[in-house]
Amino acid sequence: PVAARRTVPAVTSAAPLEAIDPMDVPPPVPPPAPPANLGGFEETIGSRWAVWVGAIALGLGGIFLVRYSIEQGLIGPGMRIALGLLFSLALLAGGEWLRRSDKGLPTLPLADIPSALTGAGSVAAFGTIYAAHALYDFIGPAFTFVALGGVGLGTLVLAGLHGPLLGAIGLVAAFAAPFLVAAKDPNPFVFPIYAAIITATCFALAWIRNWSWLRLAATAVSVILGALTLVATSGGAYPSLVQALAGIVAAALFVVPGIRFAEARERGGDVVATVILCAFALLAMLAVAEGQREMTAVALFGLLAFAVMGLVWRAPSVTAAVPVTGLFALLILLGWAVGMKPSGLADPLGVPPEFPATLSRLTWSGLAFALVFGIGPAFLGVWRRQREAWVVLTLSATSVVVPLAVLAIVYGKVEGFVISPRFAALAMVLAASFGAATEAAHRLRSGQRPGLASASALYAIGALAALAFALTLLLERAWLTLALGLMVAGIAWVYTFRPLPQLRWVAALAGVGVLVRVLWDPAINGGDVGQMIVFNWLLPGYGLPALAAAAASIMLRRRRGEDAPVRILEALAMVFAALLMIVQVRHAFGAHGLRLFAAPMRFPEAATHTVTMLAFGLGLSRLASIRTGALWENAALLVRYASWAWIGVAMGFAFNPWVTGADVGPHPVFNWALLGYGFGAALAAAVALLDRRAGRLVESRTMGLFALAMLVNYMNITVALLFRGEVSLRGISDAELYAYSAVWLVFGIALLAAGAWLGSRTLRLASAAMVALAVLKVFLVDMAGLTGLWRALSFIGLGLVLLVVGRVYQRVLGIAQARAQAPPPAGS
Repeated sequence: PVAARRTVPAVTSAAPLEAIDPMDVPPPVPPPAPPANLGGFEETIGSRWAVWVGAIALGLGGIFLVRYSIEQGLIGPGMRIALGLLFSLALLAGGEWLRRSDKGLPTLPLADIPSALTGAGSVAAFGTIYAAHALYDFIGPAFTFVALGGVGLGTLVLAGLHGPLLGAIGLVAAFAAPFLVAAKDPNPFVFPIYAAIITATCFALAWIRNWSWLRLAATAVSVILGALTLVATSGGAYPSLVQALAGIVAAALFVVPGIRFAEARERGGDVVATVILCAFALLAMLAVAEGQREMTAVALFGLLAFAVMGLVWRAPSVTAAVPVTGLFALLILLGWAVGMKPSGLADPLGVPPEFPATLSRLTWSGLAFALVFGIGPAFLGVWRRQREAWVVLTLSATSVVVPLAVLAIVYGKVEGFVISPRFAALAMVLAASFGAATEAAHRLRSGQRPGLASASALYAIGALAALAFALTLLLERAWLTLALGLMVAGIAWVYTFRPLPQLRWVAALAGVGVLVRVLWDPAINGGDVGQMIVFNWLLPGYGLPALAAAAASIMLRRRRGEDAPVRILEALAMVFAALLMIVQVRHAFGAHGLRLFAAPMRFPEAATHTVTMLAFGLGLSRLASIRTGALWENAALLVRYASWAWIGVAMGFAFNPWVTGADVGPHPVFNWALLGYGFGAALAAAVALLDRRAGRLVESRTMGLFALAMLVNYMNITVALLFRGEVSLRGISDAELYAYSAVWLVFGIALLAAGAWLGSRTLRLASAAMVALAVLKVFLVDMAGLTGLWRALSFIGLGLVLLVVGRVYQRVLGIAQARAQAPPPAGS
C-alpha cells in the first residue's frame, strides 16, 4: 500500500482544481457480472420438477414392486412388510446422508433433494405400518397407533432439519394416524391427549424454525378434527374440553409472547397467538354446547376463560381473545335457551333434545359467566396497570357487554319477556356494580394510565344501560316511556358531575331510543289513552320526553357549548313537541277518545291541524330569530314547507268544503271554517310578517299568498252559509253570485285602505289582486250568469270601486312622489 501511494503523482497546492485533467483519474473497476441465468424453463425442469417427479417415482416404484410380488406370489406378507420398512429406512438414510453431504452447496427451497427423499421415506414407512395392520393384521390397534404416531412425530422432528414441506407431511401423517386405526372399544380421551401432544410438537418446531404457518395449520387441523370427533362420537364434552385446555397450555408455552419461550412484545397485538387461543376456545364452546348441559363442563369452560385472562395478565398482546371467549360463552347460553346444539345445525327441522333442569342450569351457568367475564376483564383493565389504551378499552367493553347480554338471555328464557321484578333487581345490582367501576376508573386515571378515562365512560354507559334494562323489566307502557324520558335528563345531570365526553353522546342516543319507543307505541299506553281531551296519557307520554330532551340540551350546552349531541337533543325536543300536538288533535277527534287511530280524518280535525301547525311554525320562527344556529333555521323552514304542503293539498283540495261538501257547522260565521281558514289566515300572516323582518322575502310572500287565499275561502264559505246554509257549487242564486263580487270588492278596498294607512306596499298589491279577481269574475261570470237588476248592480258597483281604487292610488303615489322630491331638512 505504501508503494502504491508513492506512485500517485503529487498535486501542488497552487494548481487550481480545474487544471487537473479528468482523464488522468483511472476509471472505476466494474463489479463482476452475475452468473447468467440459464432460463426459467430450464431451471424449473432441471432443478425442481426432476427432484419431485423423482421422489414420486420412487414411491410409485415401491408400490408397483409390492403389487408385483403379491400378484406373482414371490414373497410372503411378512417379507413384504420387512422389505417395505427397509426401503423406508433406506430412503430416510439417503436423505440424511445427502443433507450432511450437501452442506455448503446452494439448494432450492422448494426442490431440496434430501427433503424429498426423507419425505418419501416417511410416507413409505407410514404406509407400510398401516398395511401391516389393515391388510395383514400383523400388529394390533394399540401398537399400530403408537407406531403411526411415532412416524408422524419423527417426521415433524426431521422437518426441523429438512424444511417446511417435510413439516407439512409430518403434520398430516401425525393427525391421520388415529383415524386409520379401528378399535373395538375406543377410549374417547385418547385422541384429545394425542392431538395435544402433536399440537405441542408442532408449536415447538414452529418456535424453533419461526414457522407461523405451522402454528396455524396445526391449530386448524387439531380443532377441526376435534370438532368432528365430538359430533361423530358419544364421548361427551370432557374429551374436547381436555384437548382445548391442553391446546391453551401448549400455546402459552410456545406461541403467546412473553410467557415462556416466545419472545415478548412491547406493544401491539399478536394476531397469530390471538387466533390460536380463540380457536381452542371455539372447540371448548362447541364441546359445552354439544354436551348434556353438565355444570362440570361449564366449570371447565370457565377455567379456560380464566386461563386466557391469565395469559393476558402476562401478555396484553392477546387481549382480543378475551371478548371472543366471552362471545362463545354467550353462544353457549343462547344455544341452551333455544334448545339448539351445534350438530343440530345439519338438521334445523329436527326436534330439539330435552334436558332436565334446563332453566336452573341455564340460570347458574349465566351467573357464572357473568361473574367470570364481569370481574375478570374489569380487574385486568382497570386495576391492572396497562400501557396501551386499546387493551383497557377492550377489557372494559367485555366486562360491560357480556354481563348485560347474559342477563338478557337468561331473562328471556326464564321469564318469557314479561314483567319481572326479580330480574329488574338483578339489573339494578348490575347498574350499581358498573357505577362503582365508573368511580374506580375515574379515580385511578392519570397520565400514566392510558385508557382509563374512556373505560370510566364505558362503565357509566353500562350503568345507564343496566338501569334502562331494569326499568324495562319493571315498568310497561306509559310508565316505561316516562322513565326512559326522564333518564335522558338524568344522563345530562350526571354529566354535570362527571364530565365524560362520551356521556354527551349517550344522552343523545338515549333520546333517540325514547323516540323509537314512542314510535313503537304511539298511543303511549296501548289502547287505553284516556277519554279526556289534552289531559290524557299522550300529554306526559310526549310532553315529558320533550321537556327532558330540552333540559338535557341546556345542561350539556352550559357545560361545553353547542355540539352535535346538543343539536340532536334540541331536534328531539322539537319532534316530541310536534308529535304531541298531532296526536292530541288526532285523539280529540278519535273514536270516543279511546283509540288513537280509530276514526278517519274529517274537516274539523284538518282545520285544527292547520292551526296547530301554523302556530308551531310561528313559535319556531320566533325562536329562530332569537337563537343562532342552522338547526333552528332549518327546523323553521321544514315546518314552513310542511305547512305550505298541508294548506295547498289538504285545505285546498282534500278537505276543502267546496270540493267535499263537508259540514263546517251550523253558524254562518263562527264555525270550523273560521278556525281552519280564518284563524289559519291570521297565523299565516303573522308567520309572513316574521319572515319579512328576518329578510326571507320569498318565504314571506309565499306565506302571505296562502294567508290571502285562506281568508278569501273563509269569506266565500260565509256567504254560502248565509244564503243557503251549506257549502256547495250547486244551486247558487243571482243574489249570492252578486254577493261574492261585492265581498271581494269590499275586501279589496279594505286591503287598499290598510295599505295606504300603514304605507304597506304588500297590502296594496294584495288589494290589487283582489280587485283584479273581482273584475275577472264580473266580466266572465256575472255577465253570463246574472240577469236584470243584479247584472246592472254588479257593473255599477265594480265601476265605483275601480274609481275609488284609482283615487286612492293617485293620492298614495302623489304623496310618495312629493316625499321623494322634498329637499332634506336643514342641518341633516
